[in-house]
Amino acid sequence: MRNIRLVSIAFPLILIIFLVGCSKEISFEDEIVKILESDEGKDYERVIDYDIRGDYIVVIYKSKKNQQLNIGFIKMNDGKLNWEVGIGGPELIGGDAFISDPLYVNVMIPNESNIKHVKVFGEYAKQVKYSNEIKYWILYTNKSPNSLDVEYIK
Repeated sequence: MRNIRLVSIAFPLILIIFLVGCSKEISFEDEIVKILESDEGKDYERVIDYDIRGDYIVVIYKSKKNQQLNIGFIKMNDGKLNWEVGIGGPELIGGDAFISDPLYVNVMIPNESNIKHVKVFGEYAKQVKYSNEIKYWILYTNKSPNSLDVEYIK
């Protein structure tokens, strides 16, 4: 009786470990990292976040050389991912990046630490907190803002 119970517990565990260990599929995030690492020696340290916007994957990643975030664009074509362009973004101590090509992407890191919300054109930006040192707001818009269009709310 004890052997049957042991087999009924051990067999499913061994099967799961075997199936997971034999899987050769690469995850979506692993594919993004592979593109960042291999494409022309991009200034890549680690992926912070990514969003799928139409035919593009917008990747926010930490710079290896500088204390800043970079914004990268990977285009999806017929199931294949192709590097489009990478642009230097805001410094981690504070700054912003308003990108208009190929998409309108606004990434803001307030200089002040007590900011609770950020609005661009009156619309709330999404806050992304990766760690104590990396916290930013991001919003996709239909046009590029200027500094008067961005509101930091305490």
